[in-house]
Amino acid sequence: MNKVTTNVKVTELDSLSDTLVRLYKAQETLAQDAMLSSIMAEIEAQSVRLTTAIRRDTVSSTLEEADARRDEAVRLLGTLVEGYTAIPFEAQQKAAESLKATFDKYGKKITGESYANESSLIESLLEDFASLSAEQKALPGVGERVQALRDAQDAFNKASDEYAVAKSDKGESATAVKKELAATLNERLVPYLTVAASLDTHKAFATQTEAEIKKTNEAVSRRGK
Repeated sequence: MNKVTTNVKVTELDSLSDTLVRLYKAQETLAQDAMLSSIMAEIEAQSVRLTTAIRRDTVSSTLEEADARRDEAVRLLGTLVEGYTAIPFEAQQKAAESLKATFDKYGKKITGESYANESSLIESLLEDFASLSAEQKALPGVGERVQALRDAQDAFNKASDEYAVAKSDKGESATAVKKELAATLNERLVPYLTVAASLDTHKAFATQTEAEIKKTNEAVSRRGK
């Protein structure tokens, strides 16, 4: 039976271990094997730790993505309002000028502020725009862009809260857990099932395990080409 390749990604190994644990639990007779039960319990525990570590490692990038989306929402709103000031209809032009004057108190430059400062400025901008609902209604698309900014800021707030929780939990890295889990799979499970595969009670699980490892290794191989 082949071992898991060392080039496997943390997410791929996490998925593989989850699948193997599920397949193991689906065959109740395997629980009678104390050695296999011990190995699988260790794999399951490490898989849970890996999932937690992956989530922690990805929170920072999620926050950056949320910030980028709200930055874009600010820029799009400013560009739309500015464009409307050139419209050749007095009523709509007046509405656009009122909105632009309000937007210009903040400007697109707020996207270069710190996370906290930008959040404060966006909330103030949205509050000011809320008092100009009539002007927004006079210009198609502005209300939608304001709502898009509201949604983007809410998404950033959520990501920021998750980041704060993750930052306070200085746990182990996904890379470290991956190394430990890979060792358990390759140095304990694979050798054991290679021998136990001859037993009727273990044959199906050994075959399934071999197939899942092969599928994972092939995915890694295709990615490297």
